Amino acid sequence: MELLPQLHTYQKPRQKRRPQTTLTRPRKPRFYWHDEENMRLELKSFWEDDLNVTISEYYPNELPPIPSEFLLNYFNRNDLRWGIAQIGGRETLSHVLGGAFIIPGKWKEAKKLGIIQRVMHLIDDDTNMSSTKKSKVTTKSNSQINTINREPLISMIQHTEATKLSKAFWSKEKAIRELYCYLDNYKKYKHRPSVFMPQLSELKHEGYQKLFNACSRFKKLPQGDAFGHSIQYSAGLVPYKEWRFFESQLQLFVELQHYLNLHHEGKEDTFPDPDLVKKRGHVQLSHLIRTHGGKLLLAQKLDMELAASTMSIQSWGPFSLDFAIQLLQFIREQYMTINPPLTFPIISMPSEQDLIRFGYDDLTHQISRFGGYENVARRLGLAYFDGKNEKVDEMLVRRAKRLWKQRKS
Repeated sequence: MELLPQLHTYQKPRQKRRPQTTLTRPRKPRFYWHDEENMRLELKSFWEDDLNVTISEYYPNELPPIPSEFLLNYFNRNDLRWGIAQIGGRETLSHVLGGAFIIPGKWKEAKKLGIIQRVMHLIDDDTNMSSTKKSKVTTKSNSQINTINREPLISMIQHTEATKLSKAFWSKEKAIRELYCYLDNYKKYKHRPSVFMPQLSELKHEGYQKLFNACSRFKKLPQGDAFGHSIQYSAGLVPYKEWRFFESQLQLFVELQHYLNLHHEGKEDTFPDPDLVKKRGHVQLSHLIRTHGGKLLLAQKLDMELAASTMSIQSWGPFSLDFAIQLLQFIREQYMTINPPLTFPIISMPSEQDLIRFGYDDLTHQISRFGGYENVARRLGLAYFDGKNEKVDEMLVRRAKRLWKQRKS
């Protein structure tokens, strides 16, 4: 079980929906926030019920003003904030309501209004209202700490020139060098291969806001230009969806083997029922089973019988769960030793020469027993090709290798 803490899907399990905490505002029905009258009533309720303000004293037309982002965050009206976003923003909502006044986002301008001065006693005196960005970032970081509970990468390493923020926009070469530096540090501190393209939201969570902005900007490609200018392709990195599937499948096999050892005496002839798995406390395993196709598909793939089922299953041929774990773990260990860029940025089936060179002769015999290299690759979702007939952009690879060497300069 030592492998699991290194896997991305184990570090970031499926998030559970938090139970409702406000009994006075139950969850609204579907499309509730798309109705004009509902939005008007909710805005009126915000001012008169929550803040005890009479709208007609400040706005004779009795159109409720649209509160700023800070006011909604400060008074925990996330539902109303969501409704404004569903309408299309404050300007759109103001037009829909017939010209409702919009509370300015800048606090220096907002606090001059009479309706805001009326509610100043409800707001802490020591709260700095000069910027709403501070409260938003604090709230977000607290929620991330509660759900992920791991220290950001940028706090683990020494701040070099590569991690300092600059005011100018980054070129693509600059962004790739910074991305390489980030991946190299992530590999050292959190044990993930440096050839795996990170999810963009991960960059923001780890404290690399400038790198997140650059990668987001270069991700937006013109129509029809599928891969030629993406930063992921230029850097020679395995796409996030591909390596996440690879690691989640490895986690599925490891947790399934652990479950079989606990409840089936280690026998691999019967695939467990996901509902029973969940009742026994293996919630993550139950979710992984459904994510990877369900019990029927996995039972066929792993050559197992379904538990408490009388129907016959068409097997894909002989297979072994322990063999699959050993092979996938070998592939991950090999990618840990490789530096970007990859000539072919995919997760591929290892060749027979690679397995023999690293002393895995038993895996070569089992691959022959289970149908050969191509059959095993298809069953595990791995790429299988010899690379001889594949076109390689040698200039792009050479440029990426040069940027990898210059990542710390």
